[in-house]
Amino acid sequence: MGLLVAVYVQPVGATLDSLVLQGILDLDVPSGGSDGKALHFVALETVPDLSVYGVGTANNGGGTDGQEYTFPAEELMAGEHLLLARSTAAMSAYFGACIAEFDAVLLSTDAINQNGDDAIELFLNGAVIETYGDADIDGTGMDWEYTDSWAYKSESGDWFTGGIACSTAETTDASACPYPLCEDAEGVPGCVDAEACNYNPEATVDDLTCTYPGDACDDNDPFTVFDALDENCDCAGTVFEASNQIVLTGVIHAGAAPKALELYVLDDLETMGLYGLGTAQNGGGTDGVEWQFPDEGAEAGTFIYLANDVEAFTSFFGFAPTYSDGGAVCNFNGNDAIELFEAGVVVDRFGEADVDGTGSAWEYTGGWAYRVNGTGPDGNEFQLGNWTISALNVLDGPAANEFSDDPFPTGTYNTTAIDVTSPDVPLEFSIFPNPTSGGQIRLALDERVQQVRMFDSKGRCIWETSNPSSILHIDVTGFEVGMYTVQILDGNNQCHTEKLIRY
Repeated sequence: MGLLVAVYVQPVGATLDSLVLQGILDLDVPSGGSDGKALHFVALETVPDLSVYGVGTANNGGGTDGQEYTFPAEELMAGEHLLLARSTAAMSAYFGACIAEFDAVLLSTDAINQNGDDAIELFLNGAVIETYGDADIDGTGMDWEYTDSWAYKSESGDWFTGGIACSTAETTDASACPYPLCEDAEGVPGCVDAEACNYNPEATVDDLTCTYPGDACDDNDPFTVFDALDENCDCAGTVFEASNQIVLTGVIHAGAAPKALELYVLDDLETMGLYGLGTAQNGGGTDGVEWQFPDEGAEAGTFIYLANDVEAFTSFFGFAPTYSDGGAVCNFNGNDAIELFEAGVVVDRFGEADVDGTGSAWEYTGGWAYRVNGTGPDGNEFQLGNWTISALNVLDGPAANEFSDDPFPTGTYNTTAIDVTSPDVPLEFSIFPNPTSGGQIRLALDERVQQVRMFDSKGRCIWETSNPSSILHIDVTGFEVGMYTVQILDGNNQCHTEKLIRY
């Protein structure tokens, strides 16, 4: 085949069993990502139950990570080849007719994550029986490296590689290093099942692409969910209608930890499993669902807390979070948007997914954001007026929430909106810090405010705004030392005042 190969001899004393390693693949396939990662095995004799075997990846020479994947309880006959792949579709496309050389093709978990410098271990009943590479050595530059390539065991039991970065191509035949098992493969790949939606009468090799009514598909309509092939093999989905049974009520960013989210259950739920959360980082747009709610029920009126650090959250708030495995989604910075999903569709959002929130009205670095009572869920559109945002860094430093000058209002959301026409409901607003030595002050307002004005000791209006947001930051550095009056005009044209002291 004209390959540039390196020979790697199996370590002396390695124990071989009924199932053995045959190939290690880190292919550079067109779909990219981890799609080109796979492991190739051969049964020297019939294996009645594959689940006694497993594999592990020793990443970057850091030593064994133990068994990370266990095979399913299936039989593999003597002489049969098995491919364990991160993407069966990518492998089928790359191997073409050669995919038929594998008697079994299994979809792996992300435990099969080798790079071309990582050792692979085969386990039997929890004990290592075969190793490719050296678990304690980073294989970069070693004779067993297989980056963007493959390693293959010869008939004599020695390993050889295809050569670094040789696999880049649409198919193995078009690559600089065709996979050795494929030398004699021939035929027309395609779906060979006449009962399938995509049956190809000219195909002679099953390429694992057959689809059937009920299989998932994509109808390219963003407003439908649960897309599937119908009885006519047409792709159709169900028009999405949000159930609005969960609402995002709080975002907590107390420095590195805790980072947490508060949610509120609006109606009884038999299962929360359709809901998920995601973080849109640095204005880069949605990352989709990064954390899925468990398949369990929830009662209306329940507050749910998801945190990145259970110990930090418990120490800071005095109670444990509902879920503490939120590392994937609770990695937000104070400039990142948070999205609540139902069936993969955004049903509530804090912040702008396509905007880096640094310096914006909704930035919450070292602080928090809390939903205004009676608002939400807001769907796919962020409604700034439906949120109260703290000053920056009010939570980054205090040992506990209660010691903050502006603590997170834990579990205070309710579904009753304030009646803006009723004069009997007191207007709520606050000024922080007060007194102040200068810099920015923060005005927290409720939704009934229509105007804010500030007067000096001589009665002169020195600052004003109409239709303010729920949080105002005003720089008073240039204000003279003295007493000021903050005047709030509500929806009933009633005035409310508060004194501000500048010292």
